Amino acid sequence: MPPKKQIDYKGRIIFLHGYTQTSSIFYAKTSALRKKLQKLKYKSVYLNGPYKLTPAQLPSNDALSKFNSVVPEDEEDTNLRAWWIKKDYYKDAVEISLAVDTIKDYINNGKIIPDDDSTEDEKANDDDDSNIPIVGIIGFSQGAALGGLLAHDFKDIFGIELKFAVLYSGFKIDTSKESASSQYDKYYTQDGGQSDNFKLLHVYGELDTVVSEERSVSLYNHSKTNSDILKHPGGHFVPNSKLLIDQVTNWILHTEIEQQPEKPKEEDSLDDLMDMMDNLGKA
Repeated sequence: MPPKKQIDYKGRIIFLHGYTQTSSIFYAKTSALRKKLQKLKYKSVYLNGPYKLTPAQLPSNDALSKFNSVVPEDEEDTNLRAWWIKKDYYKDAVEISLAVDTIKDYINNGKIIPDDDSTEDEKANDDDDSNIPIVGIIGFSQGAALGGLLAHDFKDIFGIELKFAVLYSGFKIDTSKESASSQYDKYYTQDGGQSDNFKLLHVYGELDTVVSEERSVSLYNHSKTNSDILKHPGGHFVPNSKLLIDQVTNWILHTEIEQQPEKPKEEDSLDDLMDMMDNLGKA
């Protein structure tokens, strides 16, 4: 077998799956997007959420399909995961400390929570890629909500300055004073994104019955200055059509170009200046 062709990656993108998914499920459902990003020399790294859900914590089989997940084969055991679980359902309480620790463990130590269904391609994520800078995050549903929550303070929390985040079917966590998660209000930008140096792309489906358009727009409204919106005519999933993938990847490339430092203008040489002076006043 010929050796695998080495790719000179210019950046890593961290993928955060949705509620009741896993890294392997998200890997499979974003195959077209991942392959396009690879052509553009971005390495996709899929992380697993810290919570392994019990059968009692799962929605019905019909609802699982709406979450863009799969029905587990073993009803007594499941490897489906989440970035957080509600401590108090009625108060909608959220606790993200384990999710933050999971992302830190990958960034600092290269560790990824194993997925029982991982493929050989996914195991390539275990390679030492610490020399490839992390430039962005791509999240779906709960993973997008987590990404939208952490993006503003990503540098302070993880020591990395993001260039972009693409949030599919994301939503803003309720951080009102009446909620049980008001402590996270400080994580959201308070100036509409004016102080941020990265860009956000909010992608959501017009037929999404899990995360409504209103909830997705609520996340966008907190970062209007550095955000763009892309709607698609589908439901609760990451669209794999060529058109939507090209729109997302073109946005990433445009963002990358926008963030490149301007090249300093070359100073005129002394000879050029002397020629200019000699030509002054001449017709």
